[in-house]
Amino acid sequence: MSKEMVFQNVGSQEGFTLENQDRKIKVTGRKDIQVYLEDLFVTEGQFVILTAPKAQHKVRYVQSCVHDDGIEVELGIEETGTRLFYKMCSKEECCHIFHDFYKNEFVPNMEEYKPVQFL
Repeated sequence: MSKEMVFQNVGSQEGFTLENQDRKIKVTGRKDIQVYLEDLFVTEGQFVILTAPKAQHKVRYVQSCVHDDGIEVELGIEETGTRLFYKMCSKEECCHIFHDFYKNEFVPNMEEYKPVQFL
């Protein structure tokens, strides 16, 4: 049986942070994001999480990982708790989502996303 989970909201922070399995940094510009995404696309089992100082259009963070069937992008939607929603996309769309989120220009069409289910 799978179910949707509600996570605790992330505390406020200064600036954006970028994280993968190897390290976590404060973002200094778009190039940092691109370097992490390029690593995501070539390193097996890698993930990337970009967290905003506060929720933007209810999105607190975007994260991505690569599966055999494509690239999964998940959104941490912050309300009374944080729920994860996902969709599969191309490398180009994944990059656009991360960069637009960093520029506070990402407004997700939630009809394209499904709730992440946990076992």
